Amino acid sequence: MPKLNVSGYRGIWGKDLDEKIAFDFGRAFAKMIKEQGGHKILIGRDARKTGPQIFKAIKLALKKEGLEGEYAGIIPTPSMLLLARKLSFGGGIMITASHNPREYNGLKFINKNGLFATQKEIEKIEENRKNLIEDEKNFSQKENEEEVCDNSSYQKIHIKEVLKNIDVNLIKSKKFKVTHDPINSAGSTITKKLLEELGCEVSQINEEQNGEFAHEPEPLAKNLKQLAEAVSKNNSDIGFAQDPDADRLVLANEKGEILNEEYTLALAVKSVLSKNPSDVILNMSTSKMCEDLANNYNKKVFRTKVGEPNVVEKMIERGALIGGEGNGGVIYSKINTARDSLAGIALVLELMAREKKNISEIIESLPKYFMKKDKITFSGDLTLLYEKLKAKFKEASTNTLDGLRFDWPDSSWVHIRPSNTEPVIRIIGEAKEENRINTIFNQVRLIL
Repeated sequence: MPKLNVSGYRGIWGKDLDEKIAFDFGRAFAKMIKEQGGHKILIGRDARKTGPQIFKAIKLALKKEGLEGEYAGIIPTPSMLLLARKLSFGGGIMITASHNPREYNGLKFINKNGLFATQKEIEKIEENRKNLIEDEKNFSQKENEEEVCDNSSYQKIHIKEVLKNIDVNLIKSKKFKVTHDPINSAGSTITKKLLEELGCEVSQINEEQNGEFAHEPEPLAKNLKQLAEAVSKNNSDIGFAQDPDADRLVLANEKGEILNEEYTLALAVKSVLSKNPSDVILNMSTSKMCEDLANNYNKKVFRTKVGEPNVVEKMIERGALIGGEGNGGVIYSKINTARDSLAGIALVLELMAREKKNISEIIESLPKYFMKKDKITFSGDLTLLYEKLKAKFKEASTNTLDGLRFDWPDSSWVHIRPSNTEPVIRIIGEAKEENRINTIFNQVRLIL
């Protein structure tokens, strides 16, 4: 059975997750919220087919604990986090498996601060779940119809928060043509509304919120051929792709080429720093492009462990305006303390409008790196592996905050860390020259 962690719980429906498991998690979470003095929980979901079943189980669990569950319908994860904070909910539960394939679903737990549950809170939820008595595990579902939800008022709150923190008139003046792929899920309606508020001419593909994902849901270049074709066909200025819960964002340029997901955060960092210089918070596996951009503005970069909650925690600690993860996760704290694709879209459009350049021209101005990502099955001794790597790369500086990272004076780096969900080692790195990063990867693979 998969483990609950700060990123939530995900599993294959009918194997690792069903109504009973969701009910138990919901009841365990409700007990913690009650202890914290909370009374009302916001529940949202992405468009997966199993979402309604999980919602009913969660609502029943809250009811049995004497808490009220309010339904936010199909809505992005970043919207849920913002709403929990803005509307003073006791907490929230987002029903989503994020970028996992359609056979998965999951739960993300939100605390009263509008942040993902902390490690300590996750441990409390798990403790509560394990200590449920038999009577509390008694699950009997009577409701059959899905609850109808008009969540337009919730959408407006998120959209308003984005609009008040960017130059709307500047973006409107450019009348951008945009193609958008929300992969038949949570980002469809709200993102179109935001783009129209920004004066964009919007073309959508895969817009119906039916959970029938038209392609593999992770927003990677290999999965976004439809977007590439649509941008070219529509003669769009830019294309936007989201994952099913709309926290990640990937771009297509005006030529219909899908950009590496690392460029999303780099462009957002450039957009923020050019108008309001700030320290930048990145995880250990994010491109050095963002670090170079921060250096241009004499601002510091702080690295964290991989994982959105780790980046957010450091952003709050440092009072940083911009941060995120290289997988297309933009965190702009003036809008939201979460990876937020809507904030990312607005920042990228604002940058294009301010610089009066198309997206390819702006990309050309960014620092140049060659990045590689790989994973290798591994079940050996991590300590021994790390010692072998340190012996091999004596000339590099080392960082053991999250796995092992090596940095060289020529700006090359590689990050090796065990996966939280698979028996594999993840390897990510980059260099100024392609041959250089290929050489580093080959050396790491030989040791693995």
